[in-house]
Amino acid sequence: MVIRALKCFCIVLVASFAADVVTAKTVFPMPRLESSCAHTVVRRDVTTLGPTELQRFIRVVREMHRRGWMDGFGSMHDHISHQIHGNEHFFAWHRRFLRHFEVLMQQIDPDVVLPYWNWGTFWNNPLADPVLSSAYFGGNGRPGDNCVIEGAEERWGRNYPSRNCLTRKYRYGSTTGAFWPMRAVRDVMNTAKTHAQFRSRIENGAHGIVHLGLGGDFETMWAPVDVLFFMHHAMIDKVWAEWQSRDPTRLHAVDGYDAARQPITAQTLMPFYGEEVGTALSTNGPGYCYVYDDVPSPPAFRPRRSARLAFNAMLNDTQPFAPLPPLPPSPPSLPRHAGNNGFIRPRGTAFYDKEPGSEADSVEEYEPPRPMDVSWLKSRNMDVEEAQRMQRLVDDVVAQMNAERKQKTEPVAADNQQN
Repeated sequence: MVIRALKCFCIVLVASFAADVVTAKTVFPMPRLESSCAHTVVRRDVTTLGPTELQRFIRVVREMHRRGWMDGFGSMHDHISHQIHGNEHFFAWHRRFLRHFEVLMQQIDPDVVLPYWNWGTFWNNPLADPVLSSAYFGGNGRPGDNCVIEGAEERWGRNYPSRNCLTRKYRYGSTTGAFWPMRAVRDVMNTAKTHAQFRSRIENGAHGIVHLGLGGDFETMWAPVDVLFFMHHAMIDKVWAEWQSRDPTRLHAVDGYDAARQPITAQTLMPFYGEEVGTALSTNGPGYCYVYDDVPSPPAFRPRRSARLAFNAMLNDTQPFAPLPPLPPSPPSLPRHAGNNGFIRPRGTAFYDKEPGSEADSVEEYEPPRPMDVSWLKSRNMDVEEAQRMQRLVDDVVAQMNAERKQKTEPVAADNQQN
């Protein structure tokens, strides 16, 4: 009786969501996940994709945008935001959300795999990151209206939550500020013993600073209207997968609480999807079927089948949608410079005036990310005290990195004086 009532509730929820989720003339698809993995794909750093691979990915996400699906993802995330942030649904739910996105991508082009954006590579100077250049996905919005006018999302419009252009508004006007170095992320990996500890420290640290740094739509709960959201969260998912790989028990169990302060276990149902959290604990479990390029692959296993998963498949089957139209012709190749590995240099970035290892670069200290705004943290249901603890952690890590750099440069300076 309880399950029957739950089914009715979910059907009403999905029906009301579908009516509200997309204002574009399209049906937002809810494909079911497969019960096994025919093959496992590898998610890679987007900057390692070859020109053809990158163009295919861009071509697919442009088609998803044309169909209104990006609006749908933004609306879904916004509608249940407080159920999936600030609690232990964060990792598993977003892993399911990314897989939903990836499955829709592969309905358009079966060979496209969601890449991740490794913001740790250029953490101290994101303006130098090729991902934020016109050769990839564009950077800061245009002065005045904050519209993204370059890169793969050039002049994208959006219909959710209102009709507007896709926007980014860097936190400090012309710059995002620093992100987290991977050394600080791995410090969290080394010290967090429970799922709840790790989730809280990552969500309120490395995860949040990127959203706040890019600003505009990216710092809102409808951020999935921007394809960078999915690559950013693929990086967060990769970080979680690496932490899981250090202890096999982490592939089977979770702890902590949901938004209503009810305990979460592997059998807890994920908001909206109605699938058990346990079904999302392994990246190469049934329905997920992927690994990351530099993370040890988890052992393939078949998690407990859930009545909720079966119901979700039944529910999806009751919502057919029109056959997908043919993919439009590939867009022209994005412009690239011959130098700097083919990436277009952002204008006015003094970083490029220095070669790696030069004297100017060797003495310049790294700056840690600045504290996240308390009001912004509260609006996203995040933990202010945890964010402050994470700020102290990243400050200490960056100070240690600077001290080590100074130790390396002092003998060189002494030798130069003697000569």
